[in-house]
Amino acid sequence: MNNIEAAEMFLELADLIDLAGELPFKARSYRKIAQSLKNLKQPFADIVKENRFDKIPGTGKAIKEKLRTMVETERIPTLEKWRKHHVKLFYRWLTLYDIKPRPLGMLIRLLDASDCEDLLKKLKSYDLKKLTGQVKQTAKKILDKNRIVYY
Repeated sequence: MNNIEAAEMFLELADLIDLAGELPFKARSYRKIAQSLKNLKQPFADIVKENRFDKIPGTGKAIKEKLRTMVETERIPTLEKWRKHHVKLFYRWLTLYDIKPRPLGMLIRLLDASDCEDLLKKLKSYDLKKLTGQVKQTAKKILDKNRIVYY
């Protein structure tokens, strides 16, 4: 596994955590380590095997353990757990609609949506005037891409 592939796994984990509305510091730390991995000049696996975590900014105890596991198994068990979570159903919408995970997660919870179809159905009948900021922009993007007229 190369640095970019490892970084992408941490970014996916951060997005899923944001979608679920978990503590934002976790997602931030996963994004930080992803950026650190992308910026490395040598393979992260070599650094991990040599136990030189000082070369990878943002590596606390939990991240170090995840990096060790990645080198050994090419997996992150935490990511696999999150991939089974219901928010994974909405993950593809992030790129499909070019939206951010946190506002989408807020919409999912606000409308108590069980899946993409349910969220779209509930958005169609929801008064968007009640929404503000990025959550409102996210709702509009989803509706626009589905050619729904809103007022």
